[in-house]
Amino acid sequence: MKKHLKKFIVIGVITGVLLLMTLFDYLRAQTVNIEVVSVTPETVVADPNKPVNITLRVTKRGQPAAGDDISALVTGPGNLSGDKVRVQEDGTVSFTYYPYTYLEGVFEEETTEIKFRDISDSIFIAIQKRETVTLEVKKPTEQSGGMNMNDIFGED
Repeated sequence: MKKHLKKFIVIGVITGVLLLMTLFDYLRAQTVNIEVVSVTPETVVADPNKPVNITLRVTKRGQPAAGDDISALVTGPGNLSGDKVRVQEDGTVSFTYYPYTYLEGVFEEETTEIKFRDISDSIFIAIQKRETVTLEVKKPTEQSGGMNMNDIFGED
C-alpha cells in the first residue's frame, strides 16, 4: 500500500507542477496585446502581383514588445513573405501577403484568414497571444489578373 501512495503523491506533484506552468504561461500571455494597425490596400484582389501589407502593433504591459518574434500562418490560399518577423523598436511588425491567382472554378473569391501569434511570450507550455486578420479576396477586375481553365489547358 505504501508503494501506491508514493505513486499517487508523485503523480499529484507532477500534475501540480504542470498546472502551475500552464497558469504562469497563461497569465504571461495576458500581458501581450496584438492589434492590427493597417491593411493596405483595403480591397484585396486574387492577383499575386498585388500584395497586401499588414502592419501590427505588439505591446507587452502597455510598452512596445521590441524584439519579440511574431509568427504568421495563412489558412487558405496565398502566401506570406515570411512566417516569422521580429517586432521593431516602436512595437510594429509588418507582413506581406501575396494572394493566389484567380482561377475560375478552382481559386475564386473567398475569405482568407491569417493567424498571428507572439511566440516569444511563452516559456513552458506554448500558450501564446493570438490575433486573426480576415481578408475578403475579390475577383480581379482586369483580365490580366485572372486566369481560367483555357489559360491552363488551351481552348477546346
